[in-house]
Amino acid sequence: MGPDWKNPTDSIFPLLDAILEHIPAPKIDEGNLQMQITSLDYSNFVGRIAIGRVKRGSIVENQQIALCKADGSIKKMRVKELQVFEGLGRVKVSEVFAGDICAVMGIEDFEIGDTIANAENPEPLPRISIDEPTMNMLFTINNSPFFGKEGKFVTSRHLRERLFKETEKNLALK
Repeated sequence: MGPDWKNPTDSIFPLLDAILEHIPAPKIDEGNLQMQITSLDYSNFVGRIAIGRVKRGSIVENQQIALCKADGSIKKMRVKELQVFEGLGRVKVSEVFAGDICAVMGIEDFEIGDTIANAENPEPLPRISIDEPTMNMLFTINNSPFFGKEGKFVTSRHLRERLFKETEKNLALK
């Protein structure tokens, strides 16, 4: 696409230039650290990972932060590792700034909607909530091609372990 939309080209650069020229940069508030946890992930090595956008301030690796919970309690914790999203993966960084979407490791017992804030002067953001999960089940006769076959993970204990592990990172399960 070129500057003249009636004459298509193979280059996307005019579109990218137009975006940079006409779309304003995101508004960044000044002040102490505020980051709302909007998603989560799980790693076997570090446990639960908090994901969100830094609204104000910055976070440095090994910094002490305050976790503002739904019940109004505030817990002091230390950030172990920071990662930013790059393409489809994540890259480890030592500091993230306002506007960055990042993954924070080392925080325990958090929920979606909690706020990561400055340890000395914590200011929680308004909470967001996630709709309760719903489930629809249909029970029928097993006509699967695997009916009657042996498998490794078919006992209720294996299924239970798998479901509990999945609740660590799947927001649709509770």
